[in-house]
Amino acid sequence: VICGHRDLSPDLNGDGTITPNEWLKDCPCFDVWEWLDSEQVINDEHLFE
Repeated sequence: VICGHRDLSPDLNGDGTITPNEWLKDCPCFDVWEWLDSEQVINDEHLFE
């Protein structure tokens, strides 16, 4: 199971739906495809600890 910030955000108004205004974080908060196309170095060593 993959669980992200949106999944763990509190349902502040108790309506059973976690809406964007309730998210703890908005991840990713950038265009991932644009970032990958810019040939940035991906540091993946920490992903497999």
